[in-house]
Amino acid sequence: MKRFICISIAALIALPSFSQEEKLKELETLENTTRNNTDSLNKKENLTYPEKRVKSESSTTKDTVIVEVGDEIFSVKEIGDETRVKIGKKEFRVVEDEDGVVVFKGTSKEFHKKNYDRFKGHIGGFELGLNSLLTDFWSTSLNPGDSYMDLNTAKSYTWNFSLPCVNIGFTKHFGIAATLGLNFNKYRFDGNNSIIEDENGIIGPYNPPQGITYSKSKLVTTYATLPLILEAQIPLADSKRTINIGAGVIGAAKLGSHTKVVYYSGGKEKEKHKDDFSLNTFRWGATGRIGYEFFQLYGTCYFTSMFEKGKGPELYPFEVGIAFTFND
Repeated sequence: MKRFICISIAALIALPSFSQEEKLKELETLENTTRNNTDSLNKKENLTYPEKRVKSESSTTKDTVIVEVGDEIFSVKEIGDETRVKIGKKEFRVVEDEDGVVVFKGTSKEFHKKNYDRFKGHIGGFELGLNSLLTDFWSTSLNPGDSYMDLNTAKSYTWNFSLPCVNIGFTKHFGIAATLGLNFNKYRFDGNNSIIEDENGIIGPYNPPQGITYSKSKLVTTYATLPLILEAQIPLADSKRTINIGAGVIGAAKLGSHTKVVYYSGGKEKEKHKDDFSLNTFRWGATGRIGYEFFQLYGTCYFTSMFEKGKGPELYPFEVGIAFTFND
């Protein structure tokens, strides 16, 4: 089966350079040549051909036959259960394992890098989670004067989109992964209020006119993110699958923010107000995840206060959710 695949690959690659009749003759010559002993091949090597020269190599670890035509080199190498077919810079590998016969494309260096030693992190993809705010790093209880920032956590959500990650592998299952992404946060207020920024940039509550009740009131923020994690992968027994554990830092830069309210006054009304709301332009924090292959559970907590110092409550955003990565 492997010999048939190797001959087929050689025939397809050589098609642009040779006519059909010449190709068949050369493949027959190659097959007959490999059956002869080394002495016979060495005698034929001394013959002069206008465009073709046949060489043979033998050792305890590999058998190689090289046919040179013009400026291109065609070779077939047998190494254990692997056969390599090469014409010029193109190389195919025919590997026989428990799954049957598999054909890989690429030079030896490229094949080795892509299929054996390459570390693949798990942070690029799509994330969906819930938002909330911490008053310190272990509490969600607000001071009475900051109650207008009380959130309906079940309706405060986040979703993130990240590019496929850049990987720096120390081993096949351990390395660093980084990517760029977008972070969209919706903070749904639990009370009948929104927020507003006064002329001094101080954040406070905004209450609707008497008789108006907000059916929805939220603050929406958009950030560009740069997560950088150190990831370890645990291979499962008798499987190529892994359990992935990663932790690291994340930086973010604010792109936009607005509030939105919905209420009824003789009909459904919507109001949207864009402002910076004295939100910190840059923030950083810690992020971690654990998962199986492309599916992850993740959590992120920012150590930078949500608002600029002295212009709003001292609150620290965090989010938890699920992630689906591009990497597998």
